[in-house]
Amino acid sequence: MTDPIDPAQLWLGAFVGAQVLLVFFCVIKANVYRERALLLHGAATLMSVVAVQSLIGQHPLLPAAVLLLVPALAGLQLLDLMSHAGSLRQARRWLLAVSAGVLPALAVAAAYTLWALAAGMVVWAAVVFLLLLRAWRQSQPWVWWLVPGYAALVLASGVVAFDASPHSIEDAVLYAALLTVWSACTYLGTGWRGRIFGETRARVHARNRVDPLTGLATPLVLAERIIAARHLVRRYGHPSTVMVVHIENLPALAAEFGPEAAESAVLAAASRVRDALLRDGDVAARLTHARIGVLAEGTAPAQAAASVATRILSAGLKEPLAAVKAEYLRFRIVLSGVPTEEIPPKLLLNRLNSRMDQELRMASERRIATVPQEELTVDLI
Repeated sequence: MTDPIDPAQLWLGAFVGAQVLLVFFCVIKANVYRERALLLHGAATLMSVVAVQSLIGQHPLLPAAVLLLVPALAGLQLLDLMSHAGSLRQARRWLLAVSAGVLPALAVAAAYTLWALAAGMVVWAAVVFLLLLRAWRQSQPWVWWLVPGYAALVLASGVVAFDASPHSIEDAVLYAALLTVWSACTYLGTGWRGRIFGETRARVHARNRVDPLTGLATPLVLAERIIAARHLVRRYGHPSTVMVVHIENLPALAAEFGPEAAESAVLAAASRVRDALLRDGDVAARLTHARIGVLAEGTAPAQAAASVATRILSAGLKEPLAAVKAEYLRFRIVLSGVPTEEIPPKLLLNRLNSRMDQELRMASERRIATVPQEELTVDLI
């Protein structure tokens, strides 16, 4: 017959296993979302597992020394969490000094006396309380999770500091439970903060890269893609074509049917230009109210004029506008190959726009005009 298993040992294994699981979660999410705070918390949680093992080992002073390294790493993680808060430079310096200097030194001293553990936790708790108090209003709502977590960490230090050695299995269970509460609460707070800041970064990124009116890319994205296409031309001879699409009858639509019809025509033009681009590498960006920039990657100017530009012209005449049933979109296109010279994308687009203005003044019957690359790169120093 097997001996009955002590329930305390089961609880101890469950709490330690939960901490190990949190370490894996922290490492995985830190690598996926590039969250340094989660990586630091994973290191602190791993140190808490070592602290529990040292308590089970019945060494009289080793648990205190190992435990002081847990708030040291937790303090460094809190510094990363509070990087968004302003007016905390002095408080952050104090926390950095305590976490990176004072606590490791006291961890060495704790191998000889438990008073080092008590002193270190008091100093650390005071600095953390000051930092949380200063950053409380700027860190809602995720900061609420840190309070019970840090309270559990302070209570765990009390188990080691005020309970006589040797420690029983019940002490180890309580110790592991408090450290698990600290790790779980801090993990939840860190994850919540990461999600909030990630969504904010995504909105800012989208605002800078997506035109809010048409849903096309912004000129910034088009400029980046032109630079990338230039590198492909230089390295592999991989041709690309940049073009400017002008909505020629937009002023007439606005004058005859009003600004609402003109806005509807702009949205329809953006949709039809986007649908005319078949390649994954093609990109369309709104340049002005009546003009759209297009990069046809992997296509020479002659091929782009016969395929991409022709599809764009046909898309404008394919069906009448939804807001004005009797009117169609009449496009005019100026295009050129992406030059290998170091011409800024903004200057390149400005010269294509100037050529478009010339075509409009001349009232040329050509709907597609090809500009030689030499004309775009003239006078470059």
